[in-house]
Amino acid sequence: MVRQALNSWKRRQFKYGDADCCQFIAHVLFELTGKDYAKGFGYDSEQGAEEILAKHGGLEGLLSFALNTLPSEDYGDGDPVIVKLPIVGEAMGIKFGAEVVCLTEKGMARISDRYITKGWKLCHQ
Repeated sequence: MVRQALNSWKRRQFKYGDADCCQFIAHVLFELTGKDYAKGFGYDSEQGAEEILAKHGGLEGLLSFALNTLPSEDYGDGDPVIVKLPIVGEAMGIKFGAEVVCLTEKGMARISDRYITKGWKLCHQ
């Protein structure tokens, strides 16, 4: 089911507010849960995205607000996570096996789950 949700993402040029890491996470979570977690988060530029992040104190605050739950140690496949990468910094993705699938400006990336710093339990049982 998680693989199907990941594969349902229509690949397109990276664009803030349409095809970025937040929109990717929201899409996969909608496919898995039927809930639209991105509702009310309209932006169409990097500056707009940065303003929303600043308003919520960064990725962790934004995800906790949008998901209406705090991070958990009990997350698994299909759940949203934050990874911290050398040079790049923080990014959001979906946990899948021993990896995290992220959408970056250069396309889809699979990253080792050892880089996870936070996760939210929403999809796995």
